[in-house]
Amino acid sequence: MASSEKPTNKPHICPPSNAIHPADRWESLFVYSFICKFTNLRHKVEGLETPMDLEEALMLKEPNNIVTQLLVQFVVNLKPQTRNLSNDQISTTVASVLSEYFKSSERTIFWDENLNANVDPFDGLESGFFATSWDFKLKILRQLVELQLCHSPEIKAAIDNAWGVVHNKHKKNQAPVAPLDPNDPKSQERLQLQPIGQDYQRKRYWIADDSPRIYVSTNPWKITATFQTISSTRDEYISIIEGLKTDGPPEPKKGRKRTKLELAHFALIAALEARIEAIDVELARVQRVRKKIENRRNLMVQAEVRQTRTRRRTIKPDYDDGADEYNYQEEERQDDEYENDYSNDTKRGRGGPSVGTRRSTRTATVNTNGKREGSSDSALWRGERRSSRLGGPETCVEVEPSRKRARTEESTASAQSTDGVSSETLGVTNGIRVKTSGAAALKPTEIAMEQIAGKKRSKFWVYAVEPIPEPRPSAPDPPNVATSSSENGAQEANGLTRSPTSSRSPEMNGQSNGIARNLEGSVSPMQSW
Repeated sequence: MASSEKPTNKPHICPPSNAIHPADRWESLFVYSFICKFTNLRHKVEGLETPMDLEEALMLKEPNNIVTQLLVQFVVNLKPQTRNLSNDQISTTVASVLSEYFKSSERTIFWDENLNANVDPFDGLESGFFATSWDFKLKILRQLVELQLCHSPEIKAAIDNAWGVVHNKHKKNQAPVAPLDPNDPKSQERLQLQPIGQDYQRKRYWIADDSPRIYVSTNPWKITATFQTISSTRDEYISIIEGLKTDGPPEPKKGRKRTKLELAHFALIAALEARIEAIDVELARVQRVRKKIENRRNLMVQAEVRQTRTRRRTIKPDYDDGADEYNYQEEERQDDEYENDYSNDTKRGRGGPSVGTRRSTRTATVNTNGKREGSSDSALWRGERRSSRLGGPETCVEVEPSRKRARTEESTASAQSTDGVSSETLGVTNGIRVKTSGAAALKPTEIAMEQIAGKKRSKFWVYAVEPIPEPRPSAPDPPNVATSSSENGAQEANGLTRSPTSSRSPEMNGQSNGIARNLEGSVSPMQSW
């Protein structure tokens, strides 16, 4: 029995295109239609308003905003967690994302029949993505679009919703999906890419938006199909309609009806004519958008040329004696300042940047109240606070302002010490440590006493009494009114009101003795030791 050889099945391979511009490649229509139907990049990316804008961006061999934003959106649709999307890293990011899909068994446009695997087009690519040819860029964009249609969850959900695909049909509580309105952008009629019509020669006419761009192709189901652009402007669009009318099918003979191809030809003419008004509106919109972009760029150019002062100049005036004008002199830090900063950081044991040296001679020391010593609440005012830049003397005579009046009568003139040392001192009276200055000091007429029996001891207070003055002999003359009033004032200042000793009665003497006994319990504050 003779062995028969199995026939080898040749794959469906389209012949390479001989197009010299992206406008004559069907991939351009495929990518741009995907942008219009599944994304909002057409109104979001600056400069992407028509298919011609995309084609011009692909022709550039340098990074541009349109292609960059397309790549960023396509990568985010496939890998939402991707972070390296800057202009200088987008080329590497696209290569890494595609390499993951090339490792799988899914056939891509870079499938090699001999190796039976996908070939990474970025292998051996010395230059970046933007430096390659427009053909390479167009293939990468087409591959990204196909991967999104198959693997992007959002895009797959939109397609399932438009076609009424229901998952998990076995669930009883799941409501049926209502068909969308044909005018809905996410409806089946709007998501499909169908030709607007065909002529009697079976040529298909394609459009992607309301622009005057028209594509023409032969039967797309044959490997010998051709694709080209025949209209890009409004004048070319009108001439195409006139050509279809002129080259239309002849009038049928009597008794015969027109064929389907002839009817489709006249339907194509009617459909193209119905779009003229929408094309005019779209061209006006594009013109306004481009005018805004041009004005914005002009403003940016003017802003770069305009010079404005945004910071204080670190220079000081250099005055000349007897001159009306002055020259600016650069202010430089001395070398010893840098050496001090470096030595301070070395001592602290850390290599961080040191705090800059103050240029002003104003002190930065903060007292216990949280304010600088040079503030209005501090003790002294230093005369060197006058800045030498304002023409003042380098050193001024220190003028100490008047000290504030004490808050109590018992305290002396209190003021904050400049060097932070307290002016209060302690003394010993009758074996007891008491203050000799301040509000808690003993009066000249008071005597510190030991702790009274039965009283709880306190380290903040001491017991002080005021001795009773000796009685003076009475004078024959009547007391002077002025002297009596002065004595009463002095006694009232001490907290007691006594009558003159010359007219003191025994009853008053007894009352004074009682007051003296009550004063044995008076206390005076003192500092803790």
